[in-house]
Amino acid sequence: MKRLNTIGALAVLVFAVVLLGLLWLHGNRLLFSSDEGIFLDGAERMLHGQALYRDFFACMGPGSFGLQLAAFRVFGLTMWAGRVVVIFDFALQCALVFWLTARLAGRRAAWGTLALFFAFRASMPLLLAAHHRMDGAALSLASIALCIEGQERRKAWYWVVAGIPIAGAAACTPSLALFAPATLVWLLAVKPLRRFAIPYLCGVCAGSAAIAAALAATGSLLPCIRQMIWLQHTYSTINVVPYGSVIGGYRAAFGAATAAGHGVAGALALFCFALPAALPLAALLAWGLSLSLNRAERRWAADNAIPYLLGCTVLYVVTAFPRADLLHLAYVAAVPSALMAAWIVRYAPRLLVACVFGFLAVWAGIFLAQAASGMGNEVSVATPVGTLRVEASEAPAVDALLKTVHPGDSLYVHFIMPDFYFLTQGDNPTLYSELVPGMMGGGEETAALSALDRSPPAWVLYYPMPRADFLRVFPNATHIDHRFSAIEAWILREYTPVEPPLIVRYYQLYQRRTAPGRR
Repeated sequence: MKRLNTIGALAVLVFAVVLLGLLWLHGNRLLFSSDEGIFLDGAERMLHGQALYRDFFACMGPGSFGLQLAAFRVFGLTMWAGRVVVIFDFALQCALVFWLTARLAGRRAAWGTLALFFAFRASMPLLLAAHHRMDGAALSLASIALCIEGQERRKAWYWVVAGIPIAGAAACTPSLALFAPATLVWLLAVKPLRRFAIPYLCGVCAGSAAIAAALAATGSLLPCIRQMIWLQHTYSTINVVPYGSVIGGYRAAFGAATAAGHGVAGALALFCFALPAALPLAALLAWGLSLSLNRAERRWAADNAIPYLLGCTVLYVVTAFPRADLLHLAYVAAVPSALMAAWIVRYAPRLLVACVFGFLAVWAGIFLAQAASGMGNEVSVATPVGTLRVEASEAPAVDALLKTVHPGDSLYVHFIMPDFYFLTQGDNPTLYSELVPGMMGGGEETAALSALDRSPPAWVLYYPMPRADFLRVFPNATHIDHRFSAIEAWILREYTPVEPPLIVRYYQLYQRRTAPGRR
């Protein structure tokens, strides 16, 4: 018990250091991520009195919008506040990776695993942009940790509390609701734990009831149910990708590295980049073989919840589908990372352990160094949502955009970059933060165009995305028309590019052919 308390204290320290460090280094960076823009724009609408699903369209679960809204209410309407939730999530994951690995393999292995986990994740800025999968992954991991502690302590209140974050995780990423029945199966299968099934179920029900009550209070409950049914039928239309895929494909990524003269190094870097896809498979195979061949280990594995953790790994992979690319798998890499580290320390020769860690540590250091060099090229730009650090090459265009489009100006962004609404504090006259081809069709396009006709915006940011770029992101959407022809024709008829041309991240600023005016 004394050892567990020490591990817990160190995990709290890890959480605090990662949280404060990343809030300082990453909280005010400008990233262009369409998913982050959805939550920032949606939470801002809610802050101004609009009801989720009822007053504006949202194609995600309600949980992340609620968390983001809470951050804005506490810290104000700033980009820093927009990053608090995701950085909290990541800090929690780091702390629990350390805690879980230390329980299974000791503190030395935990520090090494934590260092690699942090380096490979923190060196990818897009993983630290607001995203429902990061919220869901952190909440579900917290529930798993409470379940493991509940198995150790044999106290019912651990299981009650463990059920609550699973309800929250499902509110962020609906497919994570699968963890509740899976955990109940584990409890019922292990005789000493059966008495905790009811407390756990009570926690799940309590969390679910609280979320439903919050939605009902704003009149959003029934619209939310309808939206989740819609999402179930439409999400797979364009989002199906092969397991472990990378945008653009591995051949293109390796070809680019070879062309740059880094063939072998590029292949090694690509292998490290692909770890989120390799770790779950390796953990399942390694532990499966070890437990099937060594009966003596099964008791230790059962006492340390290894079968439950392996089941959670499978569920994390399942819930990543249909978009189980490397980026989405990276959100749920915590449990397989701890499992694989524990297996290596327990079964692999020490020399092999040292070699594996050394190889990964070198590349983790390279990734972090590259990320740090990118931060060194950033400059400060004053924006309506705080002073942000922007890539030096983009800073002049961002500054020019903010001097042209002022807070409160009517603005429409076509079609997948809602970050601009939050950055400029522009007023979107439509119900849609973004229009996604395949998921949204003629009905949504007609509704958006009607709103634009009724209240023509002063400004339009327009990017006619080439089909090749669309298929890079959605490779199985070859049957989808990726353009909204009616809206694009309306833009080109009613608007003209500003002079001199102003382009930010491929999006060009247009103004009305008549006097732009402001609302």
